Amino acid sequence: MQEFHLLEDEKIIEEIKPVLNLKKFFFLKLLAVVAPLIFFVDIFLYTVLIVVFNDIIVGIIFALAFFILLTFGIAMAFSGASYNKFYYWITNKRVIAKRGIIGYQIVSIPFERISDIIISRTFLENIVGIASLHVQTLAGQSSFMIGRGFGNYSLLGSEGQLFGIPNPEETQNKILQLARMKRKDEGLTM
Repeated sequence: MQEFHLLEDEKIIEEIKPVLNLKKFFFLKLLAVVAPLIFFVDIFLYTVLIVVFNDIIVGIIFALAFFILLTFGIAMAFSGASYNKFYYWITNKRVIAKRGIIGYQIVSIPFERISDIIISRTFLENIVGIASLHVQTLAGQSSFMIGRGFGNYSLLGSEGQLFGIPNPEETQNKILQLARMKRKDEGLTM
């Protein structure tokens, strides 16, 4: 599963696969994005079907079936594909997050740059029963990207997102403790 190279003297402390409910989270987010787009296509299809079949009921049935099947099909396919691309590692030197849908990206955040870890339980996260961690760094890079890549949203100043963490409070404490130890070992203050 590891798709990155460890640094010199680096060891993996914990591997984290997001909770399965993250699929539901992605599904609902995708549904909110895909449904309006398909609705507009569906209106055109409905109009064509009425002209072709000369029957409003047939047009409604076909257009509704098209809308439901395509909307739910796309949301299910992409939520499953996206969930399978998410994975996290905590090493003795950094936090690493892998995420994506078709492709993927790997974000690495060294402990000496971590300033805070925020636990997120948004309305939608509460509905599906997940929590996420947002890693803020000393650089304070702004990465406000709601909806980018269907699931890659972040808080302002949050450089790394760990969606669907099984034990968010425990993981938050572990990362903050490792970051404090790293800064102490290197003589860095914050």
